[in-house]
Amino acid sequence: MKGLLEFLALPLSLPISPIWDFVICAIIGEIAYQVAFSYAGRNGSSSGERTLLHWLIRFPVYFGLWLMICILILIVKFIKANWIWILVILGMGALIGGSIILIRRHKLITNRKDTR
Repeated sequence: MKGLLEFLALPLSLPISPIWDFVICAIIGEIAYQVAFSYAGRNGSSSGERTLLHWLIRFPVYFGLWLMICILILIVKFIKANWIWILVILGMGALIGGSIILIRRHKLITNRKDTR
């Protein structure tokens, strides 16, 4: 089963330098191993059942963690490449939101004065 995990994980690489890719994938593999070992060690009546359960847990945990980290890296790279546009869009959103709040408050104040 370990060979199958290595075969399936071989084409997976993070969009970063190879050294960091190796380090992060090793950490992901260790986390997946610990999660699967801690759960499979408590469950299953025979050694074969525990082994099968271990690998059934380890595969999705490994690939799920890899996917989350890959998406996070891509988001960070996008933000670093387009930080000016992101600031402009956030500034415009804050300006529009602030204007809407001021207009609503002004309408509430004028409505209160009219009802008196």
